[in-house]
Amino acid sequence: MSASLTTLDTWWQDSLSALPAQSYQNGQSYFDSEPPFTALIDTASIHPLHQLGLISIEGPDASRFLQGQLTADIEALSIGDSILAAHCDPKGRMHANFYLYCAANNHYLLQLPISVVDTALAALNKYAVFSKATLTDISAQYAAFGLANVNTDTNNTDILASLTINTIGSVQWIKRTAINSFLNSLETEDVQWCGSAAWEYRLISAGISFVQAQTVGEFIPQMFNLDYLGGISFTKGCYTGQEIIARMKYRGKVKRRCYPFITTAANNTLVIGDECLNAEGQLIGTVVSVASDIKNISARSYGMVAIKVAAAEESSLSIKGETAITITALPYAVDSDDE
Repeated sequence: MSASLTTLDTWWQDSLSALPAQSYQNGQSYFDSEPPFTALIDTASIHPLHQLGLISIEGPDASRFLQGQLTADIEALSIGDSILAAHCDPKGRMHANFYLYCAANNHYLLQLPISVVDTALAALNKYAVFSKATLTDISAQYAAFGLANVNTDTNNTDILASLTINTIGSVQWIKRTAINSFLNSLETEDVQWCGSAAWEYRLISAGISFVQAQTVGEFIPQMFNLDYLGGISFTKGCYTGQEIIARMKYRGKVKRRCYPFITTAANNTLVIGDECLNAEGQLIGTVVSVASDIKNISARSYGMVAIKVAAAEESSLSIKGETAITITALPYAVDSDDE
């Protein structure tokens, strides 16, 4: 590889170096041969996802425990299915949001950014002490690969789980010890290798964001549009933070929501947690995800910003007063009554 891999663990460094030529910049990977992001829509692609972590939750009380903690309806989840969900503090602020996968009866997997695995574990374990449920970080035992427009053999015994990701595709978690056989099983003749940045762009295009280390405890689930993405049940009953989240639906209005944005900033310096300002220099939002398209000659960056709903249609928005951004449309309709 042509750039430093100091933030990747040794396994990812060795595995990525065995794949086609690529680079690693600002925490994201790029394959030399991959196209600009905007050419990805119908492209069959495989993405090594070193930015993801995995938590296993199992035990006789695992289902009951998660039903009382997460925003999604665990009891409605069938084995082999996945759904967006969040874990919140009593004030309804998210410790983390993630894809929840049902591996078996009373066995679940949480797929989330690796930067918040420790935070999510600590928050959940505060309540798990009262249940027969064991939480384990298994990120170092398995590796994630995102697949878009690619058909694969999900019966491969080396695959722990295959999570359906909205309309994007799937994320397959494989045993790290089986990486060679997994790669050999892929039919890559008509498939493009793409980096983690391109996968982030696919998520942004789908209107999906995740809490990162910089944004833990700042947002309620509706601010990440989980109510429009199937990540909140308003009929399942009580869970931690439920009172605040329900009140926002039935008695209040969501004042901030996540919207995608685009910028032609060439310096590639946008980071999660950056402040979004209006023309008067007032703080109106926070950057929650970024994907910089270094393959595009226009050096475009894409992202999601949690912004005041009333300001989403304003012009002259910027990041830190330095980088102009343009809010673009979500792929799903958001209630216009929010403000």
